[in-house]
Amino acid sequence: MQKMGVQPDGVTFTGALTACSHAGLVDEGLNYYKLMQRKYSKIPMRIEHYGCVVDLLGRAGRLEEAMDLVERMMPVMGPNEVVLGSLLAACRMHKNVGLAEKLMGWLVELEPDTDSNFVLLSNIYADVGRWDGAVRVRNMMKSLGIKKSPGFSGVEIDGNCHEFVSGDRRHMRSEDIYDVLELLRFEMKMRRYDGYDCELQPFIG
Repeated sequence: MQKMGVQPDGVTFTGALTACSHAGLVDEGLNYYKLMQRKYSKIPMRIEHYGCVVDLLGRAGRLEEAMDLVERMMPVMGPNEVVLGSLLAACRMHKNVGLAEKLMGWLVELEPDTDSNFVLLSNIYADVGRWDGAVRVRNMMKSLGIKKSPGFSGVEIDGNCHEFVSGDRRHMRSEDIYDVLELLRFEMKMRRYDGYDCELQPFIG
């Protein structure tokens, strides 16, 4: 775009920063972030841009730098639950309990009823063997009446969205789905696939 003289906009930088984050291109992503501030300063910094850079640094294990950026955001715009949540997820990846606890304090203010944040913090404690912390978080959820939402996935077919939850037989074609899974189990067994004896549980809803 620069060689062709095409002016980038905020969406352009969001795409570039997101790509760098998922590809692990930390230096390249930071260069785009700096380029946006220096050469394209007329493009307003949006929370999506900050979020991409926080995610970029978090995935790379540069948690203190990510936290520093979050704190520098605050006078301009408060970090939202997406930005804080991505950094919390990075804390689990890199087993940083102290930072996770600090982030959780902010997340509880933003999303007091969101179960995923509590579950993630509990898992972070469990990952490092802090079972007392994991139990404390679970007890806190119980006292606040917060229940863990079941995980689900979905697919859109002919304009209709189908949600799938593990072990649920409410779908009108659940029998067909189970038949196909049984056929797949048989095929794996015939081909001596090492994991054929694992229980195939469809996500049906």
